[in-house]
Amino acid sequence: MTSRKDNIRDERGIAIMYVAVFLVSSLWLISLAVDMGKLMTTKTELQRAADAAALAGASAIDKQGGGNLITAQANVRAVAAAAANTALQETSESVTIDPNNDIDFPDVHTIHVTVHRDAANGNAMTTIFARTLGITALDVKADAKAKAIPLTKVCNNLIPFSAVGQVGGFSTACGTTYTLHTDPASSSGGNFQLLNFPDCTNGDCSGATGNGGAKIKWYIENGYCCCVDVGTTFVDTKPGGTVGPVRQGLQYRWDNDTDRRPGICYGTYTGNGSRILPVPLVSTFAGLNGRTNAKITGFAAFFLTQRPTGGANTMQVVGQFIDYVEPGTGDNNPPPPNALYTIRLIE
Repeated sequence: MTSRKDNIRDERGIAIMYVAVFLVSSLWLISLAVDMGKLMTTKTELQRAADAAALAGASAIDKQGGGNLITAQANVRAVAAAAANTALQETSESVTIDPNNDIDFPDVHTIHVTVHRDAANGNAMTTIFARTLGITALDVKADAKAKAIPLTKVCNNLIPFSAVGQVGGFSTACGTTYTLHTDPASSSGGNFQLLNFPDCTNGDCSGATGNGGAKIKWYIENGYCCCVDVGTTFVDTKPGGTVGPVRQGLQYRWDNDTDRRPGICYGTYTGNGSRILPVPLVSTFAGLNGRTNAKITGFAAFFLTQRPTGGANTMQVVGQFIDYVEPGTGDNNPPPPNALYTIRLIE
């Protein structure tokens, strides 16, 4: 009888040991799970910072043509975008990148950014419970590549002007100006590089109705809300007789800009973008009298260098062509001589 009691006590003692080992192991596993959760959160936060920095850097395209990135400007924008994000260290801290070591340019259109939490830079992610096992910190990093890509489809903001594409493109040099809208009083043609976009009910564009000057004015002031594609979209041209509404629409854009200095080049412009006109490029306007179709061959941006003025039937729209970033769909083909660009994460 005594032997049986002793056995029961022995078995109870062993069970308590098993339970103790299980509880300790469970605590370790839970502790490691907490640190793994912190690790995954840090990785996600760093990836977000890397993506933001790369996209910001890729927006620094050279407005003088070709869509090449201005590396110094791209570095500044990438550093600022990264710093606007946080990632865990001991606690959440701003993400800092070094342009000399964390940013490189695989080609003239692409930026590659690396962000990190590591011991080498003195900002490793500290652990919470894993330090009981001697693991006090973990290295974490993320990287991203972004690229400026020519647009093949624009779905917002297009202005119902057009420019006839030129072999070799328009010069984007400071001091080089072009006339986008021909003065009807001195033109023998019936079309003045205006386009009659199809009715669009997307967004606010439901307010643009009819085929007259009021509709043209609305699109000039607010931009077109539907999509226009390169190559596959044919848009009606708009005959003359809308000089007043066109002038009013352009004056509205000029007057609503925060930088209204006349005669400046885009390189010194500091406004809110209202003076910038994203426009389609067309194959030709020669011989297009009355309403007809014009084929879209690309997109460009036109910067107004002076406030449009004129009498009842006279007006010219004078400005500088620039390369510019707009939302839309693009491809990886080489950029045309003048282009609107979108920026895209490629890795």
